[in-house]
Amino acid sequence: MTDISWFEILGRTSPKRPVQLDALITDNQKPKAYGKVVFPEMELTPSIALWEHDKGGPTYIGIRVLKPLESAYNVARLLAAAALEREVFPVILSRVEYSGFEQFGFRVERVPDEPTAALAAEAEIRKFWDLAIIIDGDEIGRWSDQSNGV
Repeated sequence: MTDISWFEILGRTSPKRPVQLDALITDNQKPKAYGKVVFPEMELTPSIALWEHDKGGPTYIGIRVLKPLESAYNVARLLAAAALEREVFPVILSRVEYSGFEQFGFRVERVPDEPTAALAAEAEIRKFWDLAIIIDGDEIGRWSDQSNGV
């Protein structure tokens, strides 16, 4: 993402959440579950074979979301500021259907909820994005609460 994209994210962060219209669209039918990933058994890892990252580019970090965050907008502001200031590109690893980061334009990767499948999915995503570290979103949420005097 460019600096302009991060400025746009900073400019549109708000504690307001979008209204869920799914019930109106689906006529109250249950939607299909998201994040159920099946990885084929193969010798060659597709992400490494097909995609190469530029050297000297941004550092990619994973933000693990196990449950919806109370202050996703505060965390989004912190992550966008880090992206601008330190060239750190956050990738959200979400085990929930809606993490709250989608509305701000962050890259959100869906991860299965089942622990073994989640670890396998995170390992593949870590290889694909060359993630330097994976941080729990709750931890960043606590940092943002402290910085706001909560």
